[in-house]
Amino acid sequence: MIRINNINFNTDMVKTTENVKKYSEINTVFGAENSSNIDDEKGLSVEQEKVSPKGSSSPQHLKNAPSPIITIAGEKKLAAIVVDTKTNLLYTYDDKGNAKTVYSVATGKKYTPTRKGIKMITNVEAYPYKTAYGTKRKKNPNDYGPNVIIIENINPETGKIYGRNGQFIHGNNNPKSLGTYASLGCIRMDNEVIKKIAKEAVKNSYVLIQ
Repeated sequence: MIRINNINFNTDMVKTTENVKKYSEINTVFGAENSSNIDDEKGLSVEQEKVSPKGSSSPQHLKNAPSPIITIAGEKKLAAIVVDTKTNLLYTYDDKGNAKTVYSVATGKKYTPTRKGIKMITNVEAYPYKTAYGTKRKKNPNDYGPNVIIIENINPETGKIYGRNGQFIHGNNNPKSLGTYASLGCIRMDNEVIKKIAKEAVKNSYVLIQ
């Protein structure tokens, strides 16, 4: 022990070291908290960014795309469109099963839900639906937007069509409804988007609703 001018160097050095350590720990904790908050904020901004009805091809929005693989009559097939009713999102896929674009859509209300299953595109109709005799879309064409993609039910065991349930993919007359449960079972899309989807639609291709 060395004493100079009545100062105990051992004691003072220990105290100084302890203070530096505490200060360092405080800075470390504070810095970690700030870093965590920044990371969280960044994460939230990415994860909670809503998909637009106009569509997104962002990897962040496509990373959770559902699988388009379906089984028809014992054979593996790829759906061209998958609708996720839990998130009100519609995904389109290329012929290799890669997700291309995701869109925010409206699906069926609680008591008129969009029915799940494998469907087949059998026709594409255009406004004002003059040939759709005796249908709601002929009587009230504005409710359906510029196009209606007709989808019919498929029996996955046989691959055969067994009829329509009146639930199709079409445009809308209420843009605010997109992203919500608002329809009588149909899948509503942005009116400009449905034009694009209708042009890309291939007859006899599959749609998976889950």
